[in-house]
Amino acid sequence: MVLSVIWIDGAFFMLMRLMSRLRRERCQAQAPARLSDRGATSHFVADGVRVSFGEGHPSPAVRGVLYPRILLPAGIDRLLNQREFHAVLIQELAHAKRHDNLICLLYEVSLCALWFHPLIWLPGARIAHYRELSCDESVIRRAHGQALVSALAKLAVPEQVGFLEATASSHFRYRLARLAGPAQTTHRAAKMLSSTSTRKEHHGKED
Repeated sequence: MVLSVIWIDGAFFMLMRLMSRLRRERCQAQAPARLSDRGATSHFVADGVRVSFGEGHPSPAVRGVLYPRILLPAGIDRLLNQREFHAVLIQELAHAKRHDNLICLLYEVSLCALWFHPLIWLPGARIAHYRELSCDESVIRRAHGQALVSALAKLAVPEQVGFLEATASSHFRYRLARLAGPAQTTHRAAKMLSSTSTRKEHHGKED
């Protein structure tokens, strides 16, 4: 009886957390539509997927489960050159076409029911890692790997530099190596992320 109550409480908490995240992401996805009435954003369709620009998006993301859409930060098309912008778009399109959000949702629903089992938590990080690697393949096949590394450097904010440098020793370093290809090392790619963010901090102080 006691164990049943504990399981119900845990499942209820996990379910509320999931619903809160979905509600927040839904609001973010709807924000461009509201802002577009004032002419603050623009939209286009790429390979059958709707792409929106908005001030409320700090980084590129895919929202929606059954009908995914790509959300991009306002001004990203001016910050990145054409090749870098295409690299980001190719990767986000891969996420949308593969319905990665649906896979993530199914996994999180299983967490709600089996939250008490330690093994159910282990695949989460691995799923996210291999999901990124799989989508990176779409970028690499089109020879845009180095452009994506450059785009990541330009999109990184100063607060994320410490995290990026810390994780570069494991999965992130491996991902950079695959994107950069034999012509670059992961050290150079990670250094690019750090130096670009340092320049952002410097410009911010000047402003």
